[in-house]
Amino acid sequence: MTQPYRIRESRIWAQARADYLSGLTAEAVCRRHDLGLSAFRRRARKYGWRRSDQVEPPPGEIDLSLYEDIDLDELARTARLRFIEAVEGGRASDARRWRALADDLTREARAFDADFFRGMSHEEVAASLEGMRREIDEEDEALLGPPPED
Repeated sequence: MTQPYRIRESRIWAQARADYLSGLTAEAVCRRHDLGLSAFRRRARKYGWRRSDQVEPPPGEIDLSLYEDIDLDELARTARLRFIEAVEGGRASDARRWRALADDLTREARAFDADFFRGMSHEEVAASLEGMRREIDEEDEALLGPPPED
């Protein structure tokens, strides 16, 4: 199935450029910003986005802050989707690796949750999660405005 032609705003391309030059792979940048890999490579070649031209940070001073907003549940979901994509594409070895990664991430997320909510009843956990969701929704609305009406 072919992907539809997508036009992206210049700010998205600027973010993609910054992510790529900071060390993300072209494939990771394209997944993060929903860009086509060939379009990304074409633009990088045209505008000279070369990591070799960047100043190398001293060892141990790599900035990993661009990954701060990604949680284990989101990573596990992405790995499951990649597993499905590999199965549908007939890539069994890739599917096996994605499935193992998804399972590992899910186990790690559950272990974190068990430790975080230790000693709380089921009702207290549900109330805590609802409060967290409400806080996230309020922060999103403050940053992005109210969601559009259906």
